[in-house]
Amino acid sequence: MIDDNKKKKLEAVFIFGFISLLLCGVGDWLIGYEPEGGLPIVFGITTTAIADVPVWFYVLSFFLGILSGFGCLYFAPAIMEFLDIKGISKDSKMYKLMRFGLKSAPMMFVSFHCACCICLLMLQAALRAGLDVSKADSVYMLPVAVSMLPFLIWCFLCDIPVTVAYMYFALKGKLGINKAAFILCPMGLSIVSKIIAAGVAALGSRLAFLAACGESWGWAFMCLALYYAVKRLLLQEVKNEFS
Repeated sequence: MIDDNKKKKLEAVFIFGFISLLLCGVGDWLIGYEPEGGLPIVFGITTTAIADVPVWFYVLSFFLGILSGFGCLYFAPAIMEFLDIKGISKDSKMYKLMRFGLKSAPMMFVSFHCACCICLLMLQAALRAGLDVSKADSVYMLPVAVSMLPFLIWCFLCDIPVTVAYMYFALKGKLGINKAAFILCPMGLSIVSKIIAAGVAALGSRLAFLAACGESWGWAFMCLALYYAVKRLLLQEVKNEFS
């Protein structure tokens, strides 16, 4: 049995994780927003139109990225604690895979998100100072690639193991949640959001940036799914007491 205090702690942690990562998705919107009319620069990652984006978009996104790190700092060990409560063996491959993915996730969230904000702020400052498109590419292409690639690899080293382990546990019924919730994970919602973004972009809409939150919201809704898993576990224990 899980005692009431531990239950309340896990519920609070998963709700905090859900809110912080949901807000991180809003931060993704802020750094993904581009006004119309810009020319693509730096591998097409962004456009010259970011010169017209309010600076506070990136500053606020910066702080939301930091908040997501705190959220992950709390929910990462809570996920492992919940797996222990569910009786999942610490020697199992999927348990170890989940633990590996969660180990550095808090630092990954803060560093990757903030690195994106810093790169965009520097590029925006250069464009506002009069740097033209050709020079923007030649000056920023290599530094952006070198600085962002390690963070992107790090992101996948966290996202993929957690996604594989979570999907396995969800589909095997190990978490006590509806099997349809297997999609509520980092890579699951990231792929869904990419499909939506491609469809929206094909229709000519400038709202495709709203799908940029997929990975962050995947973590957020995974926390929400685990929150309900804890509640279901407690309801089952109460039912067993009266049966």
